Amino acid sequence: MRKLLAVFSICFLMSVPAWSYYVEGGKVHSESAQEINLYGVSWFGFETNNHVVHGLWARNWKDMIEQIKGLGFTAIRLPFCPDTLTNTGVTSIDYSLNPDLQGLNSLEIMDKVIEELDRQGLYILLDHHTSDCQTIEELWYTDNYSEQQWIDDLVFVSDRYKNVERFFGIDIKNEPHGPATWGTGNSLTDWNTAAEIAASEVLQTNPELVVFVQGVQSNPTCSSSIDHWWGGNLEPFDCFPLSIPADKLVLSPHVYGPDVFVQPYFNDPSFPNNMPDIWEAHFGYLVDRGYAVIIGEFGGRYGNGGDSRDRAWQDALINYMDGKGMTDFFYWSWNPNSGDTGGILQDNWQDVWGDKITLLAQLMDGSTNPPPTPDCSDGIDNDGDGFIDFPDDPGCDNADDTDEFDQPSGGDVTASVTINDDWGTGYCAEVTVTNNTQSDSDWAVTFPIEGTVVDMWNATYTQNVDEVTAEGVSWNNIVNPGQSVGFGFCAERGAEPPPPPPTFACSDGVDNDGDGLTDFPSDPGCDSDSDDDEFNESGGGGGVSANVTINDDWGAGYCAQVDVTNTTSSTVDWVVSFTIEGSIKDLWNAIYQQNGSTVTAEGVSWNNTVQPGGTINFGFCADR
Repeated sequence: MRKLLAVFSICFLMSVPAWSYYVEGGKVHSESAQEINLYGVSWFGFETNNHVVHGLWARNWKDMIEQIKGLGFTAIRLPFCPDTLTNTGVTSIDYSLNPDLQGLNSLEIMDKVIEELDRQGLYILLDHHTSDCQTIEELWYTDNYSEQQWIDDLVFVSDRYKNVERFFGIDIKNEPHGPATWGTGNSLTDWNTAAEIAASEVLQTNPELVVFVQGVQSNPTCSSSIDHWWGGNLEPFDCFPLSIPADKLVLSPHVYGPDVFVQPYFNDPSFPNNMPDIWEAHFGYLVDRGYAVIIGEFGGRYGNGGDSRDRAWQDALINYMDGKGMTDFFYWSWNPNSGDTGGILQDNWQDVWGDKITLLAQLMDGSTNPPPTPDCSDGIDNDGDGFIDFPDDPGCDNADDTDEFDQPSGGDVTASVTINDDWGTGYCAEVTVTNNTQSDSDWAVTFPIEGTVVDMWNATYTQNVDEVTAEGVSWNNIVNPGQSVGFGFCAERGAEPPPPPPTFACSDGVDNDGDGLTDFPSDPGCDSDSDDDEFNESGGGGGVSANVTINDDWGAGYCAQVDVTNTTSSTVDWVVSFTIEGSIKDLWNAIYQQNGSTVTAEGVSWNNTVQPGGTINFGFCADR
């Protein structure tokens, strides 16, 4: 079945020039000798029994790719399993949101996803994640899946997508662990030997790729007793280097924090300051020897639930990676349905955890990448109508327009309102928007209503007396020919009730800062009863200190970390002032003002308070 499908996959097997990638100076380069930035995230699902990337029950697949790109990520790691490659049936897709996937099976959808990732300029790393589509096996083979089948599947995907420009690498086995060894001479368990064989077959089929090789867990020789993660131990490489061409090899350990499993070193009194030495022993030493070391998985809930120490752990890891120049990465995961780590997306599959994006921005050139090129000036026919960009495409109002789709007019797009809950003084309704044209439309509809809208979901709106105009949000703003999308609202008949009075921390009857004093004027942290926090301002005085450490200096500029320490006996809402050389060009994890050489900074919503004796940090880059 798989070979037959390969014959008919025209879009990937056409004879077109291939693209080449290689490793030099510890970084991945394209054939033009350009170093590529791999700011990656894993989007899982093809490796599960759904046989398709997850989240398609909640939103459109192309919209998620656009959102990933818009957040500054440049690469996607796509896990897969063997059965997905046989073009089996898929589950958990809402076809009203993804009509172009209707009737397609797993491999056909995988083709479309890879093609779209490439079209949108995202680099693609394929990851052989599981052999049975549900369990991360200890070894690269099982009783039901042979070593040769594993190699054949790696060769299959390497060959199938060899003419996709941004398919740059393959992660040949996810998380060897348990009995997996390195350099013992036992061919049944020595992962290093198996990796060499697989890499040779892959590169013979597609010499343009780079090969990602993970570590093991424990090893009887050339390995410390410090607890390792599955796939996270590259210590034995020091004794038994891989016989894989150095310009084709990426070492890719996995490393996690206390959200995933509480290792003994997380309970050390010096945590998280003890972590850099551990990472250095597990894999970091190879960076200093010039190898490309790209962490293939790390992540956690980052304080949004889970173990409260995970935030400190991730902060420490990012600082370590930044200091080592390990700015390429693949974060786990895009999906929010990773039980122990959560994802970049929140549980609604729409909103992102902004604090995670801010954290990763430290590796992405110190800030999130520039916003993507608008559709109307990117040189691509995004809506497939044969016209490209402004002013040629009639769907473009200007060069900064973010989509090329024609706006609907007149009766081309209709709205049908159905009340599904009515209690007299108010009601809730569902609106079905139908595209009656022959082309995709970026819809906006106007319809009459009774009363005043008090809530609307899956659309944005304005109301003018008894008429509402609504348009789609990012994941449903495009409706295909003959298709429908829906949104809903609730409205109240009669006069709109007055909004409830705002509740402020300094007048809510709660001791929010735990100092034994409540509200204005009793709590000295309250300036008035409308002050929205009770914490005493530090005022940049002697109770809070700022220590600036430069961790990257290139002469004309530098990047630094600022450690803010609270030396008082109470929690404070911190503000610090310090002097710098030059002018700040970017600052993360804080907001700031600069006056001459003096910078004044204060925390953002998730780190604006620092506990007694505690320390938080933020970072900045400056030009001299």
